[in-house]
Amino acid sequence: MPESNLPTLIQQMLTSEFYPHPVTEPIELMQTHASYVLLTGDFVYKLKKPVNFGFLDYSTVANRQHFCEEELRLNQRGAGELYLEVLAIAKQGNHYHLGNDGEIIDYAVKMLQFPQSTLLSNMFEAGTITAADIEELGKVVAQFHDRALKSEYISSFGEIAKIRESIDDNYRHTEKYIGRAQTQAQFVETKAYTERYFSKHPELFIERITGGFIRECHGDLHLRNICRWQDKIFLFDCIEFNEDYRFVDTMYDVAFAVMDLEARGRKDLANRFFFFFTEQTGDREGLQVLPLYLSRQAYVRAKVTSFLIDDPGIPSADKDQAVKTARDYYRQAWAYTQSHQGKLIMLS
Repeated sequence: MPESNLPTLIQQMLTSEFYPHPVTEPIELMQTHASYVLLTGDFVYKLKKPVNFGFLDYSTVANRQHFCEEELRLNQRGAGELYLEVLAIAKQGNHYHLGNDGEIIDYAVKMLQFPQSTLLSNMFEAGTITAADIEELGKVVAQFHDRALKSEYISSFGEIAKIRESIDDNYRHTEKYIGRAQTQAQFVETKAYTERYFSKHPELFIERITGGFIRECHGDLHLRNICRWQDKIFLFDCIEFNEDYRFVDTMYDVAFAVMDLEARGRKDLANRFFFFFTEQTGDREGLQVLPLYLSRQAYVRAKVTSFLIDDPGIPSADKDQAVKTARDYYRQAWAYTQSHQGKLIMLS
């Protein structure tokens, strides 16, 4: 994309002169709906876009500093070796630099850069991911959850009212994409499914709370947020900006990975991941709430992909791809509702 469409700070960060260390050129820029990520060779710098989506508010410098610090803190749990520090970005005249000298205008999370080929999503595309990788992932996620913080306050996020608030927020933010990336029927039927699920099975959510399954989880555990590097699986880029998306049922995390594998046409790997996770945890009853979270996670991936459509800093070709990707996720979220129709999965 033309660099003129990017903020001046990001334009300068795409040059080697910006950094106090050698870089590999060209510096690669990756964007999400909420972040700029600059890959410089040995290090990655992640900045938060000055946006406010309601569920996520990075609109002020103070907020961006706070959530950068939270990102560093929370990702110590699953990828501590990757997350190094939070750095201020200051402005002097027309130039920006890392550090505190001058007017501080932003903050960045500094990380070790790992090869993009080690992302599980890219391993999948390259055909290098194995059943053994998926089995190990199930064990790693189980261990992550075993160490996850629990409290009476965190457990309160497992109440239906809190879960509904989060899910309904997804629907509110995506009505404007009806006719653009999803159909009216998909929207209505997916929303109706979640409403039926809550009304028919309130006891399931009570059981999940009393069983201690509401914990401080990852919150965004799809394959692009997992890498296998130096013979270790890292769970990175967890949710730092909203407790509603982090204080969740362990099956909420599991559903992200299962949904992602099924979206890629590998239900066999999704089942293998789930099997090895439950072998470690013994939580086979979690299968009962999995359908709700599968639809929810496909829908939230559709939502955040849809946001790219309206981002003025995203190239038109990437926006076209975002529409196609969002359509696929909206369709998948709807398909889950058609498969289960609010019924419980019967365990054998």
